[in-house]
Amino acid sequence: MSALAQFIMRGRSQAILVVSAFTVLSWLLSVASLLAAAALALPTLRLGIKEGLFIGACSLPIVALAGYGVMGGAVEAVGFALVIWAPTVLVAQVLRDSGRLSVALMSTVGIGMTVVTGFYLMMEDPAAFWRNQFGVILQPMLEAQMSASGEGAVGLTLDLFARYATGAVSAGSTLSVLASLLIARWWQAGLYNPGGFRKEFLALRLSKLVSSAFLILVALTAVLAGEAGIFLANFELPALMGFMLAGFAILHSICGVYPSGRFWLMGIYLALMFMTPLILVIALLGVSDAWLDWRKRFSGSKAY
Repeated sequence: MSALAQFIMRGRSQAILVVSAFTVLSWLLSVASLLAAAALALPTLRLGIKEGLFIGACSLPIVALAGYGVMGGAVEAVGFALVIWAPTVLVAQVLRDSGRLSVALMSTVGIGMTVVTGFYLMMEDPAAFWRNQFGVILQPMLEAQMSASGEGAVGLTLDLFARYATGAVSAGSTLSVLASLLIARWWQAGLYNPGGFRKEFLALRLSKLVSSAFLILVALTAVLAGEAGIFLANFELPALMGFMLAGFAILHSICGVYPSGRFWLMGIYLALMFMTPLILVIALLGVSDAWLDWRKRFSGSKAY
């Protein structure tokens, strides 16, 4: 990865080549989109948003030509590229200006929440939209897996998915932007500030104000019924990704102090593959850390 970062920062032509190549590759391998956005964020972190915008603008025609030749649609290819590039460049500039990973994290969450709000304002019935979009794909899969439960159970599952799909899609995008930003920050630290990324990530903490606001929203969601409650639940999902990342920073910080910490971390990541609800526990760590300071409780000052 360090060799790739060096190649990107060698010049604009190299950066444009990497951004374009990984964006095109992401049509076949979705994880490549993270590297494409990170390759655009790295020059932005180092040289500013003007450099990031220039590289992005020069990469768009290449992506458009590839999209026209491969998929038969240049507009779709450009649209996809902008969706994964634009928010990452914006939050990279926020991180460059503020120098604080927590500020960049909350900016990313804010973009995700804005997307949820905008979608609800544009769509008269967001749940119906998602049911129409994904019903054709998901219904046969659900019917095959839930054949013994009957059509009623399949319909209820689709309805449940459709209600919270807006927030889930926004949360997934928020997590992707954060992942690309962290990769770019890691690259930047490796090139110009060895060891800096580890220290910055392990110290990541969200403020009491942010955590309190989130808990108030959760309480309102529990109280409100109908569409208002569903909207708030969707609205909170991108924020959950931010607190989850803060929770992972706490886990890495605590486990890094102990000799067996690496094995505990491996166990946690393996458990996540089979117990998805564990994400909520990790997010709860991020929320509660503002008051409980888990690093100090379990590892003292060594964690920093």
